[in-house]
Order: sequence, then structure tokens, then C-alpha cells
Amino acid sequence: MNLALFVFAAALGGFIRFAVEYYLPPVGSSAFPRATLLVNVVGAFLLGIVLALPGDWQVIIGIGFCGALTTFSGVSLQLHRRLLAQAFRPAMIYAVTLITGGVIAAGIGLVLGRYLFS
Repeated sequence: MNLALFVFAAALGGFIRFAVEYYLPPVGSSAFPRATLLVNVVGAFLLGIVLALPGDWQVIIGIGFCGALTTFSGVSLQLHRRLLAQAFRPAMIYAVTLITGGVIAAGIGLVLGRYLFS
């Protein structure tokens, strides 16, 4: 595996996540965290596509790029903030939307990846 490509992919994924979070910040403790949702659903979609690639590319793009782009800690933090603010409904909507959107996006990505690369 090419370590330089892995490092570059991880740096790019982390930079994109930072940029999206910077330009789409949630406003208020109960606001919908659209940036975290966006990067995680897009990351799930891309990971679905990546699963159709050869092994080294799965590691470089899947773990490097998608791993740096998506963030479980960010999801946890966003949910924690909403629960502390007693914004239970936005927290529940966020969690359900994130999980459902991620699973659907990954499934679509997997179908697309198999179509494109198999």
C-alpha cells in the first residue's frame, strides 16, 4: 500500500470535513447539525462505492479519506449538546435521519460501485 496516498487521502478528508463544519455551523444548542449530517451521509455513500474497488484502494480511500471525512465523535458531540439543552426532539430527529440516511446512502453507493467497477 502506498503510505503517501493514504496520508494524502486522510488529510483531504479531514480538511473537507473541517471546511464543511466551518461553513455550515449549527446555530444554537438545539439547531440541526447539518454539516455533521452531510459529511457522514456523503462518507457512507462514498464508502459504499469504495467497497467495489481493489483492496489497497479500499484502505486508502475507505479508511484514509472516508475515515477522516466522517466522524462518530462529531455525531456524539452533536447529540450530547442537544440532550444537554433538553432538545430531545431535534436530537431524535438528527439521530434517526443520520442512521437512515447513512444506511440508504451506503446501499446506493454499494450498488453504484458494483455497477461501475465490477
